[in-house]
Amino acid sequence: MEGGPLRTVPRPDRGSIHGARRDPDPCPLWSPPRTNAGNRGERRPGACRSRPRALRSGAQRMRDNDTSSGGDHTSRQDDHRLGPEGPYLGPVAPPDGPPSRGFKRIKVGKGQILARTEAVSWSSQAVAEHGSLYQAALASASRTLYGRGPVPVVANPESAGPPWLVRRYYRGGLMRAFGDRFLRAGRPRSFSEVENSARIVEMGFVTPRIVAAAVYPSGAIYRADLVTEFVPRARTLADLLFGNPSEGRASQEARREALACVATLITRLSKAGVRHKDLNAGNVLIAREAQHVHAILLDLDQCRPGRPNDLMNAKRLRRRLARSIRKLDSVRPRSDHDDEGNLTNDEMRRLLGLDSKTS
Repeated sequence: MEGGPLRTVPRPDRGSIHGARRDPDPCPLWSPPRTNAGNRGERRPGACRSRPRALRSGAQRMRDNDTSSGGDHTSRQDDHRLGPEGPYLGPVAPPDGPPSRGFKRIKVGKGQILARTEAVSWSSQAVAEHGSLYQAALASASRTLYGRGPVPVVANPESAGPPWLVRRYYRGGLMRAFGDRFLRAGRPRSFSEVENSARIVEMGFVTPRIVAAAVYPSGAIYRADLVTEFVPRARTLADLLFGNPSEGRASQEARREALACVATLITRLSKAGVRHKDLNAGNVLIAREAQHVHAILLDLDQCRPGRPNDLMNAKRLRRRLARSIRKLDSVRPRSDHDDEGNLTNDEMRRLLGLDSKTS
């Protein structure tokens, strides 16, 4: 036998995603680009075929058994389910969490979309005419908000219900120079957020309702959009504390109330075992309904499950939020009679449960 590594070929009756049977759709919703490592499926003569079967996980074998014994064969177009490494195209729900129901799968050119029923027509037309949901929204925006980039708000195409907010994913931090380009590996961020949003809602947290998510692959990179229902009478914590060009910052009492509300949210997240890798003052909305104030969690694409009642997780979330507030406080304009600065320093720490020595 020749030397060199063994090369195997996958079983012909299995797909390449999570060991599921091959989907009849010749265009899978998400397929990372082929690399040299992806060509290892070419089997060398005399290579052993039993090895990859032995390495298959118990969850994969359970899914195969369910499939062969007549499992759920509902339409994958109407009930799209997301798995831990990407869109899950199998006939049963992934073992690591609840399925993301109510989304249809659409492919327009290279664009790949998950959309609720009310967003199917608009999403298809938007990508066909403008190339992306984001560009279509910019062309017809009724108002524009600002985050890492412009965030257009469009009228609800159904003429009923709240407006839709369309967000383009941008990199931040050290990767800011890459803008809206992401490496095409693993789960796309917008599809990940669809799955995480469903889980967060089932845990009892509030987050804007997602109506569509899209990915636009191009070679080794992709861009992504997310469409959510616009939340009226809500401002980000950053806007409440420091204001924005269209609105001044809130009163001292409103800011104290907002910080206490976010501190409660952090406690609930840690008790539920939710780890948010990018919690900051810009991705928490503070909404007021009558006399009730509550915090709404945003940017769920990087949320991860952790241990429930993890005190270290709570401390990390509080420190991360405090750092983002200090950073905003350091760059905001100052006045000679700015007597409210302590609210975002000593009092902010107390409201968030941090002592004065915490960095």
